[in-house]
Amino acid sequence: MSKPHPTRSGLVAVFFTICIWTGFILVSRYGGKGVLTGWDVTALRFGVGALIALFFLPRVTLPPYKVILLFSVFGGVGYAVAVYAGFRMAPAAHAAVLLPGALPFATAVIAWLWLRQKPSPAQRSALVLVFIGITLTAADTLSHGAHLTGMQMLGDLLFLCGSSSWAVFTLLLRRYPMSPLTAAVSTTLGSAMLYLPVWWLFLPSTLGQAPLAEIAIQAIYQGVLVVFVAMMLYTFAVSRLGGQTVALLMAIVPGLSALAAVPVLGEPLSLLTLAGLSAVTMGAVFGARVSSRK
Repeated sequence: MSKPHPTRSGLVAVFFTICIWTGFILVSRYGGKGVLTGWDVTALRFGVGALIALFFLPRVTLPPYKVILLFSVFGGVGYAVAVYAGFRMAPAAHAAVLLPGALPFATAVIAWLWLRQKPSPAQRSALVLVFIGITLTAADTLSHGAHLTGMQMLGDLLFLCGSSSWAVFTLLLRRYPMSPLTAAVSTTLGSAMLYLPVWWLFLPSTLGQAPLAEIAIQAIYQGVLVVFVAMMLYTFAVSRLGGQTVALLMAIVPGLSALAAVPVLGEPLSLLTLAGLSAVTMGAVFGARVSSRK
């Protein structure tokens, strides 16, 4: 039996990652409207994920502590703390544009500054479309009242910080190649060790007041699907397709999640946000075509 083509298997992994990330936008925004604090959701993410990671720990050889720390800071704690705080302030459509939507732009800029990897002219055209989408989303935020604008702007900035953190993690995966299982176990356990003691001792929590159903939804989706299953799929896809290619493909998520947020969360789309979504989706499709030609 012939082995699956590396590009084909990478695209399959990206497809399922897109499905999980689309649900992540909806479930996280639902949590942002609930009783749990962003600190609690982060704790559930790494607490449940660490239990699963411990099961797989005997099957992997952990990388050096420096690598675990870098993965945990950028692919774990830094990303989660920023985005879960953002979900309490800004709507799902903004998260859709500024998390997966801004990821290719952040990845390309950081790769250029850090690794001196200049995007091709065709990739730059795709990234311009993504940047236009980000700008239109910012314009939508500025069009609201002063109080709402301040809250949403802070949420938008937190989303951009989370996207930049994940972009660094994407590039770290290329610099320190390892199996998807090793990367998932290392990042999850390292993040849990860094974050959970701080959360338990110092951070505000409403875990005791939250309904059991809300806790279960966040624990299963964030701790199992997002932090572990999606991490393995994403890492596998990067190893097959490359960081910038995967980042461009992931920009398909904004349109899917923002449109789903209308019936699921009751959050209508403004014309500016809809235009921003169209721009980042066009950039993703164009970028994917360029990558497939290469």
